[in-house]
Amino acid sequence: MSHVCSSLLMHCMDFRFGQAIKDFMSQNNLMNDADMVAMAGSAKNLVNPETRDFALKQIEISKTLHSTKTIHLMNHMDCGGYGGRQAFADEQAEYDKLTGDLKEARELIVNKWPDLEVKLWLCKIGEADGQSTFAFEAIG
Repeated sequence: MSHVCSSLLMHCMDFRFGQAIKDFMSQNNLMNDADMVAMAGSAKNLVNPETRDFALKQIEISKTLHSTKTIHLMNHMDCGGYGGRQAFADEQAEYDKLTGDLKEARELIVNKWPDLEVKLWLCKIGEADGQSTFAFEAIG
């Protein structure tokens, strides 16, 4: 039996995203083909020197044990790991911080493992008909 998967998805542990994460994985052909790491703040753990080693170790384990080739890093708006919406002056400042951390995290990963592809995602939370909506934006 092979224990190989194509990807690792690092996302926030926020319970609000359970079904949205499953949908994202299905739409991106990751279901049953990706390791998953859930940590409050997601990519924040890679750019924070205090938590960086732990977060990088998760990637290293996936790469070593499962021959992972692609890392999907996902942050989301209104993330408690960042202090929530209220921690930012406005939505643009929040967006800039979350995407900036994603890009910095990608650089750290690629510098350590140049053979890995790193894809960045930001999930925006909305509301329609009294239900939460989740839209995933690819970050360049």
